[in-house]
Amino acid sequence: MKVLAVAAAVGLAWGLAPGASAEPPSVDHQPSPCMVPEKPASLCASITDDGQVDAARIYFRPAGEKFYSFVDMKFGGLNFCGTLPAPRAGKVQTIEYYVQAVDDKYESQRTSTFNMNVQPEGVCEFPPVEKDAARAAAIVVHATNQKQGKRRPDEFVAAGVSFVPVAGR
Repeated sequence: MKVLAVAAAVGLAWGLAPGASAEPPSVDHQPSPCMVPEKPASLCASITDDGQVDAARIYFRPAGEKFYSFVDMKFGGLNFCGTLPAPRAGKVQTIEYYVQAVDDKYESQRTSTFNMNVQPEGVCEFPPVEKDAARAAAIVVHATNQKQGKRRPDEFVAAGVSFVPVAGR
């Protein structure tokens, strides 16, 4: 009985209700099979948690590249959405990406890795084009490794994109 009382006290100290356990966020995302060149893409996911979702991100890279970059997703009332920069025509054929969420207990969950083909408009049916001009003009891409340098990858359009390199030590 003492063990149960100690476990309950530890759970309360961590902000858990008696009998509750910290679960990672649930991430539900319907992948888009394609996007069009020269147009930013808006991707959304339904992310829920037994506590608070602290961060939601889309990690992406041109297929075959070594390092991912990421954009933050923002809660829009129903789901979390993020905007990927527009791929440059002829520079990339496929974007690999996944969605990841972290909650207030540092539990993390991510989707599988998806491939999104870059196809001309008309060939790509129902592309996830970012329709909000303000979001398309304020995309912040974060590097995940110092070897990515200090500027955005050449495979993406520069207009409206800020690049945040990994800070040196």
